Amino acid sequence: MEITKKDVELAAKLSKMHISDQEAALYEDQLKALFKWVDELAAVNTEDVKLTNVNLSAHMRPDTAVTNPALAQTLRDAFPAREENSAKVKKVL
Repeated sequence: MEITKKDVELAAKLSKMHISDQEAALYEDQLKALFKWVDELAAVNTEDVKLTNVNLSAHMRPDTAVTNPALAQTLRDAFPAREENSAKVKKVL
């Protein structure tokens, strides 16, 4: 994927960042290097590589209800605006 200065400027605009021409050139070089590295990684043949030492339980936690009434009240107080039985928060774009 070829990255251009225009791509960097568009990404900055979409993220509502103001960048100088010097910063755009710097980010362009950094993104080019990043995508070059990703292409190099994608070119590696991993077909015969087997996963080892995979412990999925290390990434999981039991889904248990919080039964601490004081904590529940603290969390409810942190979000005073409510809609039905849920905390109401600002929309995230």
